[in-house]
Amino acid sequence: MKKILPWQKLDNAATIFPLMSGKHNQNNFRMQVTLSSPVDKAALEGAINNVLPRFEQYDVTLKGGFIWYRFERASSPVTVGDAEEWGMSPLPLFEKGGRTFRFNVQGCDIYADFFHAMGDGAGTGEFLKAVVFEYLKETGCPVEPEGRIITTSTPIDPGESEDAFHKYYKPLPLKDLEVKSMQGSKAFHIEGTRYENHGTECVQYTLPSHEVVDLCHLLGCTVTEYLGAAFAMAVYDGMIRGKRKKTRAIQLFMPINLRRFFPSSTLKNFSLFSRVKIDTKTPPTMEGCIKIIHESLKRDTDKALLQKKICTTVRAEVLGVMQIIPRALKRLFLGFANLFFGKGKKTATFSNVGIVKLPESMRPYVTNIHYSLWPNSNSPYTAVVVSVWDSLNITFNKAIKENDIERALSARFVADKIKYSFSSRLWPGVKKRARRAAESGLNKIH
Repeated sequence: MKKILPWQKLDNAATIFPLMSGKHNQNNFRMQVTLSSPVDKAALEGAINNVLPRFEQYDVTLKGGFIWYRFERASSPVTVGDAEEWGMSPLPLFEKGGRTFRFNVQGCDIYADFFHAMGDGAGTGEFLKAVVFEYLKETGCPVEPEGRIITTSTPIDPGESEDAFHKYYKPLPLKDLEVKSMQGSKAFHIEGTRYENHGTECVQYTLPSHEVVDLCHLLGCTVTEYLGAAFAMAVYDGMIRGKRKKTRAIQLFMPINLRRFFPSSTLKNFSLFSRVKIDTKTPPTMEGCIKIIHESLKRDTDKALLQKKICTTVRAEVLGVMQIIPRALKRLFLGFANLFFGKGKKTATFSNVGIVKLPESMRPYVTNIHYSLWPNSNSPYTAVVVSVWDSLNITFNKAIKENDIERALSARFVADKIKYSFSSRLWPGVKKRARRAAESGLNKIH
């Protein structure tokens, strides 16, 4: 095992996250693993602390330097909390010793919250799989890695901790940088009645994967194209049709895993996004949205264009002036930049993580997995799709009370003859002390 460093730089994509984060507005995401039996909190704590030395780049706290934030080695073991108590409270990023992730449990569910500066869903997903595997093993379940789990005995690949953005950076003339296309334009902004105390409603759909795949074969599209179009149409039908005469275009941010195009085993951030723009001057159609998403993803996954975007993001970090501007001024500048230029540049993030590949030996013990992004002040709605076994799960995290989008999406699934189950839960946005967390339970909306 290589020498453990007392501190490490944030990767290129991660540098902006602490600068744009505050107490109630953080770039976090959640992974929920549902087991077939109630979670043993003490055993899970042991599994996390056993696995962490293998994922040393995650065993850190955030520390503010004069120029940039950095990660420093954490000095205390991880403890597991109760999900009902913590809800979706902010992570203690800026507190002394505060970690950049948190594990909570409730019943059969494990909730793992991650600060995006740690890594993207692909990297942190490998960490979570390793934790769940270790937990099952330590609780006596006969599981084997089957080549799909990074175990505590798996040799460390130096590439796991590399900054892949810098690895593939090639200096380009300013005229060739993709600044304008990445900046984007103002989009339709979802608005509604905010939950009190920064509360977040988590809405989850579970669909049979094979039914969705069969439908997509009939339509001649991918699962991402169909579900992205269904979500875009739900936004239009629920928030615009018959309610507004003139609106900006619906713009979805759809993440692109760069590992598909630029080989890397990094567990840090290595993704960009496609900006899918759907005009609302005339009523869009499902078929039209599918076509737009197909063309947008084809355009934005061109390797030459991705190379230019990698160079654009790294160029902003390595500029000489950025190496001397104090961190406090960077934070102030980016705050104003977000206020005047960032707000309203997207309608929502829609991410299809794909299939979580687990060993078959874990099938009896892991019943389901959900991924979700936390909403923020600029984008009160997020949507993430993930599949495991024959379950395709869509999770909305939303900061508003209105459910027009969910009603429209449910109507779409009914029309397309896709069976689904639906659940909704309200998480408090601050740590609960004296009152119980609100929970809406199962709600049918069709």
